[in-house]
Parts: sequence; structure tokens; C-alpha cells
Amino acid sequence: MTKKVLVMTQNFYPVIGSAGNRMKNIYQLLNENDIEADVLTTEPAYPNKNMYKDQTFWDEASLNNKTKKIMRVPIKNKKFSNRIFSRLFFYLEIMYRFLVALWKLRKEKYDYIMVSTPPIFIVFSAFIGKMLFKSKLILEVRDLWPDSLIGVKAFDNKFIINFFRFLEKKMYRMADFIVINSIGFKEHITSKLKKSTDIVYLPNGPRQHEIVEKKHYDGEFRVVYTGNLGLAQDIGNLKLVAGLLKGADIRFDVIGYGVKTEEFTDYLLKNNLNNVYMHQPTTRRKSLELIENSNVAIAFLNDAEVFSTVLPGKIIDYMTCRTPIIAGVKGTAADIITKHQTGYVFEQQAVREMVDKIVELKNNKAELDRLGENCIHTVTQDFLWENNIDKLIEIIK
Repeated sequence: MTKKVLVMTQNFYPVIGSAGNRMKNIYQLLNENDIEADVLTTEPAYPNKNMYKDQTFWDEASLNNKTKKIMRVPIKNKKFSNRIFSRLFFYLEIMYRFLVALWKLRKEKYDYIMVSTPPIFIVFSAFIGKMLFKSKLILEVRDLWPDSLIGVKAFDNKFIINFFRFLEKKMYRMADFIVINSIGFKEHITSKLKKSTDIVYLPNGPRQHEIVEKKHYDGEFRVVYTGNLGLAQDIGNLKLVAGLLKGADIRFDVIGYGVKTEEFTDYLLKNNLNNVYMHQPTTRRKSLELIENSNVAIAFLNDAEVFSTVLPGKIIDYMTCRTPIIAGVKGTAADIITKHQTGYVFEQQAVREMVDKIVELKNNKAELDRLGENCIHTVTQDFLWENNIDKLIEIIK
């Protein structure tokens, strides 16, 4: 008998970023493997609802017309805010609208609800859905929350943080299965559990058709950064990289979005850093093309302890495109880059040493090629969605 799954997530196609792409792949691959998956999500809103009026982002025809399987609830917020209380009300609105949608679906027969966090409040609407459908709950954890909130120094009210920690424990303990996208999360989650709960590592990764078989260059040596320009990404160091790369006469391409984008752009203008090319947020396909046409890719996270458990999706995207990585990271992400020799890892503040390594690589094509081969070997062996989805299918079937 075919199993039926309801996937609940704030982030889904065509929302840009790792989370939206991840949930799209899970939805598609479950349906391709004889599991009937539906999605309950919001209208696309991150980082700005209005940008999705551009049809460029709606670039997968197979997903554009499935209105019965992809259910989108409307939200009033027009723009994603970083202010804590504004964001809190945003999340509470989503939770409320999900509850209304679940009530309307109460006569459906779902064997599993798979809910993605953060935000944590969607999970509690999923608990209501679990009772309505008498289903099992798969909790998908993409970030350790509220620790990540503390890590970016966005909020420090001890009473509310302790309340959030209480909710976090409840969330883990009420799940039947837990799925994580970074192996670094496992120890933290296990410490919060009272009973034995299966924790499955299902990392982000490319689809087979996204793997770059051969690099194509236009002759100019290029460095790239893609993704969020936010509180977790250490924008100060990215500014320093931009300036030092200009001194080395190296082009720097940035596809950036998030709360620090304006600050970063203003810095470029004030310092006449015309070696930096800022690109508007775009589709995954176009982002991968830009990475493919680059020689080296940059990644940063700030040095808060919680981020040592994170494996940023951009690092896997860089490897997918055979693009060696220069990273100011520690913990899980650093271990993967170092173990598989897909680039070089530095202390977060060692910006000059990072740029020196980029200049060294500019004059060492053989090393670039070696690192690129290691990138492809790593993603093919460990991160392909077509292979790793079997871990989730085993839970459901």
C-alpha cells in the first residue's frame, strides 16, 4: 500500500537558498519513489515576497501547476525582517495559517507528517496535525534553535531564551523520527532526548544532473561568494577579502541577499572596490553557473560555538561545481573540507592568509585541478540526493 506524507515547511520552491531547494528535492524524490508526498507551505517570501513576481524564479514547469499537491497559505508580511519581535509575529502568523489549513485537511489520510524547522513554531502546528491524522511525525532539523539565535547576538532575554529551550526539548521528544542535515547536530539533539529516537543524517547535496563534469573558464581568474549576507556570515571579514582581492587584481563575484547586503554594498561603493561584482538574487541554476565559471569560492561563518555544528549548503554547491573552497569556518564544515581535501580552512580572522592562498592558487592550475577532482569525488560519494533519499524512504516504508 502506498504511503502518504505531508511535508510542512516555510521554505519551498521557488524560494532561493538551501532550505527551499532541500525541501523541493525531498518532495520530488519521495514522489519518484512511490511515496505520495504533498506539501503545505507559504507563499514565497524570503528574502522579499515581491521578488517572486519575476517569473524567472518559477523555472520548473513540473512544479508550477500542482495546486492540489502543493498547498500555499497566504501571509501578510511583504518583507522578511531581522527584528526579533517582527520575525516572531511572522512565525506565529505562519503557525496559525498552517493550523487552519490542517483543519481543512483533517479528512485526509496521511501516514506521516514531515515538518521542517526552523522556525520552531511550525512544528507545534504539526503536532496538532499528527493528532488530527493519527500519523507519525518526522522532525527535520536544519538549524539548532534557539542556539543559533544566541550565536548571531540577535536576542539575549534570558527568560524568553529559557522558554525557547523548553520548547526545543518538547519538540525533539515528541518526534517519532528526527532527520538532520549536519552530522554536527546529533550530539546536541541526543542530549535533549529522554527516550531512544532514530536520528537520520540526510545532508544537503546536488542532484545528479547538477554535477559539473568539466570546468569552463573565460580566462579571467575569479573568486565567488554566494548566499546569505547575514549575522552568521561574518560580513566584516568578507569586506576585508574584497579589499585585499582588489590589491591582488582579482575579480570577486558576490550573489548576496539578507540583512547585511546593503551594508556590504555601501562598503564597496565608499571604498571604490570596482573589482567586486554584485549580482541580484537569482535561481539556483544561474547561481551554479556562476560558481562553475569561478576558480575559487569563499565561505565564512562567525566564531560562535553553535556554528561549529553547521554544514553550510554553499560549501556543497561549491564542490558540486568543481570549485575549490577557501573557508573561515570551524567544526563540521572544516572537517569535511580538510578530510576530503576540497580546499583550505583557516581561522575565521585569518583573512590575509586566506587571500594569500587564493593568490598562490591563481598561479597553480595543477593544484586547482586536484582540489576540483576531490570536490566531485566527495559530492558523488557522499552527497548525491538520488542516493541519500533512501535513508528517508526506509523510515517511511
